[in-house]
Amino acid sequence: MPNIQVTNTDGRISNFSILKDMIVIGRSEENDLVLPDQSVSRNHARITKEEKGYVLTDLGSFNGTKVYGKPIQSIRLKNNDEIKIGKIMLKFTTGQKPAQSPVQTVVLTKEREQEKGHSTIIESRADESGRLDSQDLLISTGIGKSPEESDSLLPSDKASQPPEVRKELLSLERMNKVLFVLYEISRQLHLIHDFNELLKKIMDLIFMVIDADYGFVILTGDDEKDELAPVVVKYKDDKVKGKGGIRASRTIINKVVNDKVALLTTDAMADTRLEQAQSLFSQKIRSAMCVPLWKKNEVIGVIQLDSVRFNNQFTEDDLELLKAIGCQMAMVIEQASLNEQIREEEQMISRLERYHSPQIIEMILKGGQETKENIMEPKDLTATIFFTDIIGFTPLSEHMPPREINLLLNQFFSRMTDIIFKHDGTLDKYIGDSLMAVFGAPIEKKNDPERAILAALEIKRELTAIMKKTEPGKKFNIRIGINTGRVVAGNIGSPNRMEYTVIGDPVNIASRLESIAEPNQILVGEETYKHVKRKFKIKKVGPKKVKGRTAEVMVYEVLG
Repeated sequence: MPNIQVTNTDGRISNFSILKDMIVIGRSEENDLVLPDQSVSRNHARITKEEKGYVLTDLGSFNGTKVYGKPIQSIRLKNNDEIKIGKIMLKFTTGQKPAQSPVQTVVLTKEREQEKGHSTIIESRADESGRLDSQDLLISTGIGKSPEESDSLLPSDKASQPPEVRKELLSLERMNKVLFVLYEISRQLHLIHDFNELLKKIMDLIFMVIDADYGFVILTGDDEKDELAPVVVKYKDDKVKGKGGIRASRTIINKVVNDKVALLTTDAMADTRLEQAQSLFSQKIRSAMCVPLWKKNEVIGVIQLDSVRFNNQFTEDDLELLKAIGCQMAMVIEQASLNEQIREEEQMISRLERYHSPQIIEMILKGGQETKENIMEPKDLTATIFFTDIIGFTPLSEHMPPREINLLLNQFFSRMTDIIFKHDGTLDKYIGDSLMAVFGAPIEKKNDPERAILAALEIKRELTAIMKKTEPGKKFNIRIGINTGRVVAGNIGSPNRMEYTVIGDPVNIASRLESIAEPNQILVGEETYKHVKRKFKIKKVGPKKVKGRTAEVMVYEVLG
């Protein structure tokens, strides 16, 4: 059956089987697939079964829906398509089996844990960086050699050296390599932007320091589903890759994840605690160690290394090295999440700049995650609607080249938009030679009507200044209509095209007031007048019949 693999922002993975002809995806609990992340809209997208396959449709979400990084409105899904819902990554598969993990060569097994054995368990904490400090490694080395040159630190006849000297030289060689690994991890963090590629690179570096036959990184999934998903697998010998997958002991992994410890077994075949761990015996693993990956106080995964050679047992020093590198790998996971968050915020700011003033954008960004994610969702509010258009634009454009018309409109709308933003208004849309703006959406303020009129008066003054510098044949006038009332504001439209706007009777009245205004006249409705009557010089025009309404509308003119 079709399946969706869900990868959360912290790397945890779970699977969702598509059992119905239509599923809805979103943050709300009423959805079929619930993604409890603030970057996901309440009802974000849906997947519908059609005759030729499954179709993914965005439902007007704030952060959009992407397939392979490209925003979509509706698309027919193919096997293994990568989907992004807010910050959550999904993978759609059409096969009968559940979606496989990014690496399909680890089979998790579950064994019974015994009380006795030859295992070492070391306490591990979230704030721990390992006993080896990078500065200590530098001092201990004391030799200006790179890791690639570290073999030159040892005499050609190593066996002829006293045991103490040989042990010290081997320690220096290892420390120098570890220093190199830690440096490379920090460097690669800025060079490689793909999350999985970063983890693979770190595993390659681990194998430079610790002599292991197999190694893998596993991230935890949803707590309720006890999901474990391998994301990186490393073999010492590439020739063994095709000879069957690694069988990872779930007993060991659960011990590390649940007890938050780092575990080492120096002789797994003789370890009575692991005598029920069939995965270790079937692969003849002699030594193994597993350390947790931390995100604050939570374990989000593990790194495990295995050795099958009799003469290659891991030591406690190896375990400490792996813990130190594990802390760096956890930092990579956290940094990848932060980088994604930054990219999402930049995209959000770019979208907001099309509609809102810098002040409104700042309020949204400071309003917390809930404000950021829900700001564009439809909601009822009281807003003041502002319409303005150019009088006689059609005759004006008849004797002007299209390029000059475009230049004229751009110059006018650019300055008018600046004034709208200056007074914390929201640009709704350009309609030919008209402009529609809203004061009070997406964020209501008590003085919305006042700021709308201040913007109208400034636009009149600015137009007068512009017309003084304009050739006689290109001069024009404008008219303005303003009205206040309850509206629905948000992303409104069809799944194929959404736009932020307001709808309701107050919008229609504002448009009609603008249409009956005289040149350079500002007309306002009854509700707007009630809010500003003591703050501006206003004249009562009287009841007027407007298109689309049976009852007359009381109209007022703002003077000045």
